[in-house]
Amino acid sequence: MIRDLLPSDIPQIKKIHEAQGFSYNLPDLSSPLILTKKVRVEGGRVVGACFLRVTAETFLVVTGSPVEKGTTLMELNPEILREAYEKGLSDIVCVVPPEISESFAPVLARLGWQHDRDWPMWSRSTNA
Repeated sequence: MIRDLLPSDIPQIKKIHEAQGFSYNLPDLSSPLILTKKVRVEGGRVVGACFLRVTAETFLVVTGSPVEKGTTLMELNPEILREAYEKGLSDIVCVVPPEISESFAPVLARLGWQHDRDWPMWSRSTNA
């Protein structure tokens, strides 16, 4: 049976998450940024859960010399972060094209971005 998350489900979900052994933190399930909270229950116990957290994908469009590009990014970064925070976002993501990922990684790191997972990024339209 699929149903909405109940507060009493959270300890079971934490155990399932820990048992998976993946190196990512479970989000704060009480956060208003977690918009969708569904669980699958079998025999009275939670056997799976899925959550949708509000986040934003970052797109950078820039031209000029490497110095000009760097300056543009340095000036845009704090403004984008400030506005995202003011709008209630707890994080933003950046998907870097493979052909520039190696050279662009140090730039992002200097700006405080973290490469948090080496997992391939997937997306899906919500239009069924």
